[in-house]
Amino acid sequence: MTSRSRGRGLARAALAAGCALAMLAGGAHAASVSRAHAAAVTRARWLMGTLWTATADVPAADTLRAAAALAAALDTVAALEARFSNWIPASELCRLNAAGGGQVSGALFAVLDSARALAAVTGGAFDPTVEPLTLAWDLRGEGRIPSAGQLSAARARVGWRHVKLDRARSLVALSGTELDLGGIAKGFALDRAAGVLRAGGVETASLDAGGQMLLMRKQRVAPCSVWVAHPMRRDEPAVCLLLTDGSLSTSGQSEHTLQVGGRAIGHVLDPRTGSPVETHASVSVLSGSGTRADALSTALLVMGRDRALAFAEAHRDLCVLWLEPHGGRVDAYVRNLQVAGHSPSVTLHVPPLSRTALPQ
Repeated sequence: MTSRSRGRGLARAALAAGCALAMLAGGAHAASVSRAHAAAVTRARWLMGTLWTATADVPAADTLRAAAALAAALDTVAALEARFSNWIPASELCRLNAAGGGQVSGALFAVLDSARALAAVTGGAFDPTVEPLTLAWDLRGEGRIPSAGQLSAARARVGWRHVKLDRARSLVALSGTELDLGGIAKGFALDRAAGVLRAGGVETASLDAGGQMLLMRKQRVAPCSVWVAHPMRRDEPAVCLLLTDGSLSTSGQSEHTLQVGGRAIGHVLDPRTGSPVETHASVSVLSGSGTRADALSTALLVMGRDRALAFAEAHRDLCVLWLEPHGGRVDAYVRNLQVAGHSPSVTLHVPPLSRTALPQ
């Protein structure tokens, strides 16, 4: 769970027909082969603390329509940020936290409904109620190390079961806790933006949100080659994956940290201990849902490698890449993903049933 962008850096995007070419901190960059008589249209905007880049691959005659759809998709993300951000005092989420509950918009209710369900399936490794911990560690400020008493008081207010939802009236009761949607809002916004693109007639597109991407691909379109970066060196590629569609989300602790008294404090918090997760690993999750990929990449990082891989084995529809550095090498644990290649410093650990062969 995090206060802002879940330990991710900025996406650096360039144009490539059919797929965005982007580098995600602890994440990925992708490319595909251009199609005849097609045009790639790109729009970018600073949203949710990072650079969002949206690229549509359309017939050359449809570039104006695609540009309008991309702008509308980014407008949708901006509107959701104004509702979900803990960084905007007037946001709907901040007002809900201050009031302790109340009637909310359909969008906020939907993301909270999803957050509660994902908290349940991960046993609380993902938890949208970590705001008391975010404040205790001052993760939106200069950072601090809370006293044992302060940490205990904050932990007592954390727990997804505190959140009660009344679907009939769109009412939310927080029961003394507060919400931080930093571990799910970006994925939810990606899903909503993709819906806007589809409604605008765009079938093949990529959305790059700085640590998470979503691919919309027509059938029989060649897959994208996506390089996932070294967990501690964002500019160094580690493992190349083949993706056709869905959302790939990467979480790690190596980038967005605060230095307090000689101690590095990461932004991914363990709801059970109340402290930042202490790992140099990263975990990437591929799912058909951006919302699910976002929350689960956070949850699996909190779980740690063994629990995360066991979770992936128990949920065979889930695709997972765990990267763990050791000195100058990286161990890569792959579950249900197509691996096209890797750097010489990477050792692959792949169970027999994982889909690592290139597509026929």
